[in-house]
Amino acid sequence: MELQNAPQVALVCALTTNGERVYREAIDLLCARFGSIVDQSEPYALDEGGYYASEMGGELMKQLLCFTERVAPDTLYAHKMASIDMEYALAETRDGKRCRSANIDPGLLSIESLVLSTTKRVGHRISIGKGIWAETTLLYQKRAYRPLPWTYLDYQRDDVQRFLLRRRQWLRAQQRSTALG
Repeated sequence: MELQNAPQVALVCALTTNGERVYREAIDLLCARFGSIVDQSEPYALDEGGYYASEMGGELMKQLLCFTERVAPDTLYAHKMASIDMEYALAETRDGKRCRSANIDPGLLSIESLVLSTTKRVGHRISIGKGIWAETTLLYQKRAYRPLPWTYLDYQRDDVQRFLLRRRQWLRAQQRSTALG
């Protein structure tokens, strides 16, 4: 039996930062590592940012970024490890303690789903390598990316949905042009 390679998917990153300077520096690091950005959501205040606010401070902004080059799904672990290095490079020392000023969560957007990577182990997440888990965050059904019981509220926003649907159309066009050869 011959196994098939999974179709390439869009590499997306959820970028949460605590200021404009950190945002610009994070974008520079991301582009240096992952290539150019083809599209991005509108930035939005992370009102549900209690987990991150304790480390990163208040007034957090979040934005989804999509990179031009599609990737193989089995590269998610490497992308998450690279993002951890970037978070460390952007970290600041406060009260003698190293604190993140950016959170970068790489994910894979396919025409069927959005899968995000994380360092947080929870029952519905699957290990993809040492200390890294992946979860299906949204499933595409009935013309929309639908939340699951564990989907964070900000991924259910209308502007995030519009961004994901725009990228889905782009992915479908990319897959059609690849199939035509």
